[in-house]
Amino acid sequence: MGLFSIFFQRPQVPGVQPHTGWSWSLSVNGLPTTQFDWEDVAKALDSLGPHDDSFVILEQKKGKDYWFIQSAVALAGPHTGEYVLGVGWNDAKGKHYIERCGGAGKAVDMFRAVWQGKTLDFTGFEDQSDLLSGDC
Repeated sequence: MGLFSIFFQRPQVPGVQPHTGWSWSLSVNGLPTTQFDWEDVAKALDSLGPHDDSFVILEQKKGKDYWFIQSAVALAGPHTGEYVLGVGWNDAKGKHYIERCGGAGKAVDMFRAVWQGKTLDFTGFEDQSDLLSGDC
């Protein structure tokens, strides 16, 4: 591979895919459940609004290890009113969090891909790991 081709490589998808075989929990506005189906996830995403307590988290945990995808509507800043889509996980290098802003359709598409076990493409997500506190 030549020097020129390095500048035109597509960014690598981080190794942050959900864990196959791990169980899921769904938290809607802070109320967790382990008994749900796709209709419950879709309904929760449809009900997101510009409120402090309006969020959806689809999460996997096994001991201290975790992986999650979450969405809420931005309440302030340059993306006010847009859907914020975040993905977090931990690994040997520590705790990580990436996010992007966009429309409801992108949020639904990403949650559906997670639900269907598809590989996720995180192009356009920004690393926000430096904003995590030590006790997250």
